[in-house]
Amino acid sequence: MTTIQRAFAEYFRNWSITLPNDVVQHHEPGEIRSHGWRIQYQFGIGEDGEFLDFYASHRMTNDRHVRLYESGHTEDLPAYHDMIVYPAGATADQERAAREAYERHNRDVARELKRKGFG
Repeated sequence: MTTIQRAFAEYFRNWSITLPNDVVQHHEPGEIRSHGWRIQYQFGIGEDGEFLDFYASHRMTNDRHVRLYESGHTEDLPAYHDMIVYPAGATADQERAAREAYERHNRDVARELKRKGFG
């Protein structure tokens, strides 16, 4: 089992979700649907070595976008925000600014996920 497989299995240990050996061996992108999760994944290589990016969503919790490196390092990547947070006693201008920031963030995330082939 590779470091990436171990880290992925640990991340989803409560649901016993793992990456199949053939997927890891051939670095195949794909999707896992299990225990209410939809997990899209793809392998890559960068300055810090090999990695697996995954985007995981479940109706009972917030989305997660994570990079697992073969070195064992884990990096959280931007995921969709599921709510807008307004400051206490927000003015109309503050509410508008918060909405715009929320929408801008989610557009940027959508663009990145599309680039990766995650739908």
